[in-house]
Amino acid sequence: MKHFTVTSFIVLFLAVTAFQTASAVSPNWNNTEGPRGGSVWALHVAGGGNILAGTLGQGVFFSTDGGENWLQSNLDNVSVYDFAHGSGDTYFAATQNGVYRSDNNGRSWRRMVQGMDETRAQAVLVHETGRVFAATLVGGIYVSDDNGASWTQANAGIPLTFGYALGVLADGTVLAGVTNKIYRSDDGGSQWDPVDADLPQVRANAIAVNGDGTVFAATQDGVYRSADAGQTWQETGSQFADKEVYDLVVASDNKLVAATRGGLYTSTDNGDTWEPDGLAGQPVYSLGYGGGVVAAGANPGVFIRN
Repeated sequence: MKHFTVTSFIVLFLAVTAFQTASAVSPNWNNTEGPRGGSVWALHVAGGGNILAGTLGQGVFFSTDGGENWLQSNLDNVSVYDFAHGSGDTYFAATQNGVYRSDNNGRSWRRMVQGMDETRAQAVLVHETGRVFAATLVGGIYVSDDNGASWTQANAGIPLTFGYALGVLADGTVLAGVTNKIYRSDDGGSQWDPVDADLPQVRANAIAVNGDGTVFAATQDGVYRSADAGQTWQETGSQFADKEVYDLVVASDNKLVAATRGGLYTSTDNGDTWEPDGLAGQPVYSLGYGGGVVAAGANPGVFIRN
């Protein structure tokens, strides 16, 4: 999940000029020319040409043809920060107005906030058990066991509850980026413990796990990795022109793709080194991967690479 700050408004204005030359500096990426809804802060690539794009202030757009065409859903005039796939056609969206659920692949959405005192959701995750997790500003972590119909706060062990990011390991362990720490829960969110040894006091914008179980945290200070489920952390290569990393995905063959304030970077050696990979000098806020397709959300629009 990517956290939006006041500073980012300034970045948005600067990005408009960068967008004009994006095609020239990014031969590996195809500009989809949409959606025309402002900067894209959330992406989900479902495969088969289906893509969800969450924008800043303009809601959710969807494409069924790999970005050739975009349509706006009924969820509009709201900022969207994250998506999570449930079962079948069900999706969840974390927004400034709480969590929304779609039961038709993102075409229409319903607000699901019963039990939430704090509704500014920054990240959402669907656990293998069916439990849904939401990370919110001020309110910390909420969980739902009825597909989002009702929510319960779950902050045991978390003293400061500014929630930004969520991730899950293969064994079901949940990781949460809260305030300037990362917490771990082995019991579905009933209890959280800090796992921040060797990790600086910086906000985690996104958490990703590769096929080998290595955890990666995209932070304000670059990308950190953990080979022991978050117990200890190591800084990865520091080749970023700007160390603010908004999002991170694991693509095919464990290739890492990082979205930074200064463009896209990739790593094929578990983060030891990073190479520039397009959209240089342009803020990239979100990433999605599915069906062999990587999508990057910028301002404005979505870029695609097969």
